[in-house]
Amino acid sequence: MPRYFLNLRDRDGLHRDWDGDAFDSVDELRNDVVIGIKQIVADALVGGATLSDALDRSYEIIDEAGITVLTISFAEGVASPSRLLRREKALGAAAR
Repeated sequence: MPRYFLNLRDRDGLHRDWDGDAFDSVDELRNDVVIGIKQIVADALVGGATLSDALDRSYEIIDEAGITVLTISFAEGVASPSRLLRREKALGAAAR
């Protein structure tokens, strides 16, 4: 299974992910990152951050060869659909 490194870029610079995580596909990786971004932004807002500060970050994701395979800004991540949210919506509709 391919390993990807989720490097976080914020106002202080690039924070490297030295451990990485394994994902079956780039689609699975993207979905998990989007879900994570939504949680990070929600936690930041609950903690008192401004929306601008909460969104002023991005993930620069590289593969094991050091090639950038995906860059996702937090603003893009918050606006993107994710499978988990769709599944919860479907389960909620089935319960009605």
